[in-house]
Amino acid sequence: MRAVILKRLATSIPTILGCTMLVFAFRFMLPGGPIQDMLGASAGGQVTAAQENAMKARLGLNHSVPDQYWHWLVGVLHGNLGTSYYSSSPVTTVLGQRIVPSLELIVGALLLATIIGGGVGVLAAVWRHRRTGRLLLAATGLGISIPDFWLATIAAAVLGLELKIFPAVGYTTLSQGFWSNLYSIALPILTLSVVTGCFVARHTQSAMSAALATPYIRTAWAMGIPSREVYLKCALRNAVGPVITFLPLAFAALVGGTVLVENVFDIPGLGTEIVNSVSNQDYPVVQGIVLLVGVLVAVLNLMADIAMAVIDPRVRRGTA
Repeated sequence: MRAVILKRLATSIPTILGCTMLVFAFRFMLPGGPIQDMLGASAGGQVTAAQENAMKARLGLNHSVPDQYWHWLVGVLHGNLGTSYYSSSPVTTVLGQRIVPSLELIVGALLLATIIGGGVGVLAAVWRHRRTGRLLLAATGLGISIPDFWLATIAAAVLGLELKIFPAVGYTTLSQGFWSNLYSIALPILTLSVVTGCFVARHTQSAMSAALATPYIRTAWAMGIPSREVYLKCALRNAVGPVITFLPLAFAALVGGTVLVENVFDIPGLGTEIVNSVSNQDYPVVQGIVLLVGVLVAVLNLMADIAMAVIDPRVRRGTA
């Protein structure tokens, strides 16, 4: 178990560092910059070289790129992600205000997709030789092809504005009541979970079908073991590994989905914040969000490896 954790940490830390370096480098490849806008040049004002140099010095942009990256990285290690160019608030404060709505959407959609998608995948594998199983597999293929923004727009228009089953836009915080909060995010969660749930169903069906075709399953049938135990205790236990390793990827995909869904449903999360920050060229906030997502994905990968080690003794022994 310790070897699994150390191995994952050895790969996660360089991955996170490489992610931060790429994000930091991309900001210098984009045209323009925040200096002119902050000094009012976009509104037609005149900006002198002295004003521009003074603003660069205030923001720390008068140093070389490696120096800027090093100072930012040292600050991150001390819990300081920098200061927003436009709100002048610490990036940690900006992210703290936005992270809760996004995590509610992502975690809720991931749970719903795992439960429903996993169940559909198991049924599609058990009924793989029947018409019902083929229809379930075709339905998941159709669900994968649906764009998130299109589904969010249709759901908001039909279920929100037309039928008024759920609120079309807006967000209610947890402090205003659990059920009110759940009611406000139910439609975005359903929208996000459709595509992810179809992917989970496909992974589960593929792994379950492979498990059902193995010799030990045929031996279990020959021994007269009840069908329920064969499917749940023998096949599903061996098929759950690929699904567990897929969940961190699903989490990362849901982060991208929230960028569109939060803007459609007007939810003040990280998705809307990163769109605003990119539009305003507020690079410290963008870097903070990317770093946060990278750390969360690395932690989920570590948890997935630990879960695999608990389930599969071959992983603990390093033989698989």
